[in-house]
Amino acid sequence: MRLPVVLVRGKNSFLVEKFEGVLHTHHGMIDLKELKNKKIGEEVSTHLGVKYRILPFRPLDFFKHFKRGPAPIVPKDIGAIIVYTGLSPDSLIFDAGTGTGMVAAYLAHFNKFGEVVTVEKREDFAKIAKNNFKLAGLKNVHQIVGDALEVADGFKREFDLAVIDMKEDVAFVPKAKKILIAGGCLAVYNPYIEAAREVYEAMVKEGFQEVEAFEIIKVDLDIKRIGTRTSTKVWHTGYIVIGRNVV
Repeated sequence: MRLPVVLVRGKNSFLVEKFEGVLHTHHGMIDLKELKNKKIGEEVSTHLGVKYRILPFRPLDFFKHFKRGPAPIVPKDIGAIIVYTGLSPDSLIFDAGTGTGMVAAYLAHFNKFGEVVTVEKREDFAKIAKNNFKLAGLKNVHQIVGDALEVADGFKREFDLAVIDMKEDVAFVPKAKKILIAGGCLAVYNPYIEAAREVYEAMVKEGFQEVEAFEIIKVDLDIKRIGTRTSTKVWHTGYIVIGRNVV
């Protein structure tokens, strides 16, 4: 069996990176050595006899099990960026503001024939991201520790997509104009609506076309025996501004 794997029971899941030691769960302890003789899809039992299903570690597990640092962009927003920019699987992508690597990991996975260049100013975040990329088995991510505004000056027009999640996002807009190919897209994520407006206006000023700003709302349903209703959770996360480079 290949590592890592995920042990799942209902809403509970645990990431396993080594077949050694003991895993403590709410349903008892699991001797991880037992996994050596198991296959994907089989079950393993705790010492109390409660069974967990063995599943492969997949992209849908990134958000649950990646080590965290700064608050990451959530999957619903990452999905919107991928769809609304028309990401193809052979793209060259510039990712400014790696954080702990959530966005770069998803972009790299769906861009399996291309490459992602991701830049992070903070070394501690970059270190966490590096371990997450290794955990996910991603080999098409190239990390740079530094200021994305300065790093971008070292590239010519060659990127298909630039994804920005950093404080200096407005300042990066003209940089993106220079490094994106004709028809390439810029996607900027920001948790504040005023900042998203500033990005929108900067993109229009720089000549980006088809500029749009929006948010994606995810509404969960509470499904119970007595009936179904909207969950009381608030699912606003941030705002996305996307534009297309016309040279």
